[in-house]
Amino acid sequence: MSRISARTLAIALAGATAASLAVVPTAVAAPDNSAPVINEVYGGGGNKGSIFSNDFIELYNPTAEAVSLDGWSVNYYSASGNLGGATALSGTIAPGSFYLIQQKAGANDTGALPTPDATGNLAMSGSQGSVELTDATGATADLVGFGGATKVETAATPATSNSESAQRAIDGVDSDNNSADFIIAAPTPTSSTGTTPGQPENPEEPEVPVVPGQTMTIAEIQGTGTTTPVNGQVVTTEGIVTAVYAEGGFNGYYIQTPGTGTAVKTAGDASDGIFVYVGANGTYPEIGASVTVTGKAAEYFEMTQLGNSAFELSPTPFEAVTPLAVDTVPAGDDIRESYEGMLLQPTGAHTVTNNYATNTFGEIALAPGNEPFYQATEIVAPGGEAIAYEAENVAKQITLDDGRSGNYTRGDASVPMAWLVQDGGTTTKSIRTGDQVDFQAPVIFDYRYDLWKFQPTQPVTGNTTGTDLPITWEDTREAELASIDNVAGEFHIASFNVLNYFTSLGKDEPGCKAYTDINNNPVTANYCDVRGAYSQEAFEDQQGKIVASINRLDADVVGLEEIENTAKVTGDINRRDEALNTLVAELNAAAGTERWAAVESPAQVGTDEDYIRVAFIYDQTTVNPVGESRIFDDAAFTGTARQPLAQEFQPLDDTKESFVGVVNHFKSKGSVANGDSDTGDGQGNNANIRVAQAQALLKHLENQDDWASKPVFILGDTNSYAKENAMTTLYGAGFTNIVEKFNAGHTYQFSGRIGSLDHALGNEAAMNYVVDAEVWDINADESIAFEYSRRLNNTADVFEADNVFRSSDHDPIKVGFNLSDVDEPEEPTDPVDPTDPTDPPVEAGSSVGGFGTIAAIIAAILGAIGLALPFLGFKF
Repeated sequence: MSRISARTLAIALAGATAASLAVVPTAVAAPDNSAPVINEVYGGGGNKGSIFSNDFIELYNPTAEAVSLDGWSVNYYSASGNLGGATALSGTIAPGSFYLIQQKAGANDTGALPTPDATGNLAMSGSQGSVELTDATGATADLVGFGGATKVETAATPATSNSESAQRAIDGVDSDNNSADFIIAAPTPTSSTGTTPGQPENPEEPEVPVVPGQTMTIAEIQGTGTTTPVNGQVVTTEGIVTAVYAEGGFNGYYIQTPGTGTAVKTAGDASDGIFVYVGANGTYPEIGASVTVTGKAAEYFEMTQLGNSAFELSPTPFEAVTPLAVDTVPAGDDIRESYEGMLLQPTGAHTVTNNYATNTFGEIALAPGNEPFYQATEIVAPGGEAIAYEAENVAKQITLDDGRSGNYTRGDASVPMAWLVQDGGTTTKSIRTGDQVDFQAPVIFDYRYDLWKFQPTQPVTGNTTGTDLPITWEDTREAELASIDNVAGEFHIASFNVLNYFTSLGKDEPGCKAYTDINNNPVTANYCDVRGAYSQEAFEDQQGKIVASINRLDADVVGLEEIENTAKVTGDINRRDEALNTLVAELNAAAGTERWAAVESPAQVGTDEDYIRVAFIYDQTTVNPVGESRIFDDAAFTGTARQPLAQEFQPLDDTKESFVGVVNHFKSKGSVANGDSDTGDGQGNNANIRVAQAQALLKHLENQDDWASKPVFILGDTNSYAKENAMTTLYGAGFTNIVEKFNAGHTYQFSGRIGSLDHALGNEAAMNYVVDAEVWDINADESIAFEYSRRLNNTADVFEADNVFRSSDHDPIKVGFNLSDVDEPEEPTDPVDPTDPTDPPVEAGSSVGGFGTIAAIIAAILGAIGLALPFLGFKF
């Protein structure tokens, strides 16, 4: 057997919870750093089970200029915060490049690092501690805490191990939250030369012919326990070669016992397949060959393998292996261990649930069945129910890999990325969350980088033809494109996140650095006041997609999130609407008509506003704003979120009733604000802050007396899934989740789970008119490879100008509704006695215009006698 269950349920849940908290923006929106950062930390060097002999620290320069490291240093601290030593640095780190600092070696010679750029003698913990990067003035440039560290940025990463490092999920992206920015995975040390070792499945290279050992079957080598019963022993076995990985970093091949593959496994059975490591310059048999292999049995990356190996071809072919037909691999580590290393032919439905790492590591996470996995708190209440729901998802997930260990945006950037690119780069094909895949060829089932995986039987890249891929899938883009055209209703209101649309460019901000493409061209701003594009070229890429999307969305009113607040960027309050007006002009130019107009900022704006804001645009051929817009300025939003913006709209047909929209952007789940950290119930950081913001929103709505009976739509990004406390606060005040009511879809994908952070809600008056809704899944389901911010991160340029897909990371929502004619004035009649038993009964919780019916009746009576409703202390 292969794997000790180091990923216990508790660790799995902790990882899943952490993932649900840290919503890392795809186009950077984070505090200013504009300097090299710590990119990877590994403290297991030379320890038992380690990958490399030395500890190391890797730096990365995300800026567009070389940075001198003279006078800089890296400092190591124990988990309790005690200084453990420092290493002085020198030289320069090139733009978009790495800088590798080798540290102390452990007791075992387990593998050399690439040639380091600096050398120190820090003995770092393999599981917990902190590393600080200080500049020439002694100021902290970056800080990473891992495991149980007390010295951290916001929150520590999970613990590392002797075979795992803490490494940034995206090179250089630093939101000042270690738990959000870093993942735990097999170490990938990279030096200034760009050298990254392939995955060292076994660091030992055969130096002398292997002496034949005890002859055993593969099942006997695997055993039925948590590790091979012959760990460290030289053994000899026979098998059919089922997969070969001669390039891409695996450096080995799989064999399976002849004649096997017809019997379904149960928990406790031994696997009939095993990986054979041959080294970087090894000799490989061909798939289908009958071989006798001799090698040392070992556990590596928690997977049984034969290392230090040699093979001989059998003069007589062995009985063939049959790919084992399985609907899917059953959930749970125990049963999956029984299939490790075997050739399988999945026959059941598998649905894409995560494509975030497709453009980097060639990974596509799959959910068995016909739909992707959901965020737990999208489906069930926070707490124990959510924790159990997520644990079930973790146990079921399988990741389809590309048979390689390289990163298509780093060391393998010159290799066309797998899956999204095919046929040598001549074909581009999106694979979207929710797409169902069919296996047209068998795959190997194995365990790498803490994930159960399907591997193709040979490496896959963008040079692979579509017919040679192990899977097929339908392109679902066209169907999704057309879905937004058929939303019923006379009028439509929508929400659209414009992904940090800034007309102010990073290149024009003094000291602003850039994230660059593989040609070192600047693309997006790197921790500047500007949060969007760095160059005019990148801005035009971004803007073209957004304009195409909003025009195709075809709504009467659109609430926007993440648009530049130019007043904050420039300090000139008169320029607050500058970016908004630019977007409107571009929309009209593309539409060929003066269709769109912007809702102007009110005279009174919010306190201490953010660099991004919310806004409204509207179709001036169908509606007009009524009066000035209203910003709900409140301490609940100051310094932690964007203040809500409200506006009444009147159809040009003034016989129709007017309606109100309120666009929002609550505090995120990322960095902790005001000590409101994650409680472990599935809601992430700042859950109480978001509840307070929901309450503040409701309070301000209650104070708009002239809107008391009007249809009101709450729109935007609440950073809360449907069953979380901020949302239930809004439901409790009489608002209905329109997306949920019409089963309209989901607006966001994070960490292999779908759900809605963006919402459209209506009060009772609005819901009387709502007839339809649709989430337009053009963004969240797409690979980030198609986003402007990732253009030319790989040699294959898959960016599609003026194409709506991946115009943002959130999906727009469109709500269709009808409006009643305004009632003509009626002749006064005698008042009805409200206690008359002939009056219809009033249901508990029912409302008129979104407010309580009883309260409305009492208000009318009190108004007639000159008293105000607050006299009785009513709150809505």
